[in-house]
Amino acid sequence: MRFNSTRFIIDPTPRRADGEYMAHARISTSRADGSAYDVRLSGDLAGFDVRDDAIAYAKNWAQEWLDAHFG
Repeated sequence: MRFNSTRFIIDPTPRRADGEYMAHARISTSRADGSAYDVRLSGDLAGFDVRDDAIAYAKNWAQEWLDAHFG
């Protein structure tokens, strides 16, 4: 099943390190009072030469993680 929710926000912004884009994902959501909190921080997932590849990898990782835990 593919996870589909507007409750969670995926931030797949890669970081630049040693000439590579390091894919990582931040999954967050909002509490009832509107304050945000992190559900999961992936840490570094993999290094890529192309920024868009790192973003796609991190998005996919986050969606699979959400499927496994909330799907």
